[in-house]
Amino acid sequence: MEFTNFGKTGGAGGERKDGIGMYALTKDVHWTAENKKEELEDPTTMSRILNRFGPHWDQNKKFDNEGLKKAKVWVEKSPQNAVLSTFLEGLYNMPVREDGTVDLDSSNNPKRSATKFIYVTRHPIANVYATEKFVRDAMGGHIDFEILLKNYIALHKYMKMDEKALKSPVMWVHLEDFTSEPTEVLTRVFRFLNVAADGEVVQHVLQNMPEIKTGTNTKYLMKWCEEGTTKYGNLIDKYADELNALELGYDLDNIC
Repeated sequence: MEFTNFGKTGGAGGERKDGIGMYALTKDVHWTAENKKEELEDPTTMSRILNRFGPHWDQNKKFDNEGLKKAKVWVEKSPQNAVLSTFLEGLYNMPVREDGTVDLDSSNNPKRSATKFIYVTRHPIANVYATEKFVRDAMGGHIDFEILLKNYIALHKYMKMDEKALKSPVMWVHLEDFTSEPTEVLTRVFRFLNVAADGEVVQHVLQNMPEIKTGTNTKYLMKWCEEGTTKYGNLIDKYADELNALELGYDLDNIC
């Protein structure tokens, strides 16, 4: 769904319009517990997706000599999860009986959710420019600024919609907050996940991560101030109401 030819003709499907920077604008992209009810009543749905994720959750692998069998939290982080949240909640909490059938009687199902959702977001202008750069440099494609902006808005609308519908705990994280204060933000994430969050553990994790670059938006916001306001300022005005309605806490008026 994410990686396609960015509008290049090819294959039986002809022109593709559902790749990175566009997929939230495609029809029927939003999977919910309601519109995918049939799949959530089929126990093979869980086995299929667990088999797809299985290589990433290999219990034979070792991490700090502890092994995944002792892991308290397993993570799946495909970007498309942003439009699949309530479906995934239903999937991972699917009440499968020992005989392989699904118990559809909600009164028999445990009240506590096995899932938690972390939504990571980024300033819309930086996000659009970063996506545009990735599509151009890594994939050899091009997507118009307005399409990327509309995709950003659509994605976050689905996320906000799902946040209200989810029974599972939800946490929002700004990418900018993590890059500027990784210790503080990672500590909050670990506490949200109810795993060890003492300073030693957090620092150990951070020291074993690739370099965390600060000022991750700086070059994109500079580009916006140098040329973007002239070329695309009208689009920010055009979609200002929708962007502000998302209540993500980003300033669109005083960037420069």
